[in-house]
Amino acid sequence: METRASKEAGQEEGPAEQTPETERSNTMTRSIGPVPGLVLFSMLGVLIRIYTTRLFAYKDAPTYALIWPQILGCLIMGALTRSRHILSPSLYTGLTTGLCGSITTFSSWQLLVYTQFFNTDKGEHSKFNNFLGGVSVLVTTMACALGALRAGFGAGDMVCAGTRCNTNKWTYKCDYTVAVVCVLGVMAACVVVGKAHDTRSVSIGVLLGPAGTLVRWKLSKLNTRHGTARSLPIGTLLANIAGCAVLATVHTLQSGGIVRPSLTSCQVLASISDGFCGCITTISTFAYELHTLSPRQSTTYTIVSIVTTQCLFILICGIYFETAHVDYPIC
Repeated sequence: METRASKEAGQEEGPAEQTPETERSNTMTRSIGPVPGLVLFSMLGVLIRIYTTRLFAYKDAPTYALIWPQILGCLIMGALTRSRHILSPSLYTGLTTGLCGSITTFSSWQLLVYTQFFNTDKGEHSKFNNFLGGVSVLVTTMACALGALRAGFGAGDMVCAGTRCNTNKWTYKCDYTVAVVCVLGVMAACVVVGKAHDTRSVSIGVLLGPAGTLVRWKLSKLNTRHGTARSLPIGTLLANIAGCAVLATVHTLQSGGIVRPSLTSCQVLASISDGFCGCITTISTFAYELHTLSPRQSTTYTIVSIVTTQCLFILICGIYFETAHVDYPIC
């Protein structure tokens, strides 16, 4: 489905002139496809999300830490959609689907909403306070994600203003510049993870992240295959729902359901949550699709996505938390 922003970014007069550098870059792009970029940028996105969340998860923080990677991913997403003409298709897919989609996460957001609505931490709140907490997480995340996306549009327009006249040259340079920066970033992040304390779950999460990203990328093809200007992005919707179902199961296991968790199992479950579930679901694409849909369709898309995922958390987690009694340490 061709989006509004892609049309705006692609409005140029006449066919682009093919230079030897551009032809060489395009040949390489066709030969390797977007998969290597998706894997590489997905690994980097997982690291950015985990450590950004940890950075802001300090005592008495004014807001929940998860909102910051959501803002960052949507900001980058907005800038990329407006400057896509200076990137090759594979690099653009790697940066948007791989990096931004992995920095942001829909499943962890919905889990946080669920825990607020049903007060799973057993805080001394009234039911009305629980309702306000869930609504607060919903509204603030949506507002910040859409606001960051629009701020990214502005940043991307400023970048494009000086490069639109020489698209081919910039495409060739950006491909290799961003690729080198990303490789160096992953290498530096691996060094940091290796020296940090208790990083096994992070390391496994980085390895599981690309699997979730590739599943989401494959499902996104349904948006084009079955999508029209008046239909919902079914591929992204399915990815977010599937990721939330897996995360609900993981959350139940982390809470002592079915089996008694050990240190190793807790680390594996945390890596599935941060890696696979965090990457198969996304808010950056979700926010961008809301921007491209009509007001009526965006409202329907939002309601279907949130209600469906919350129902999954209630069915998978809610029954257990209401009936189980755990008297041993949990994750």
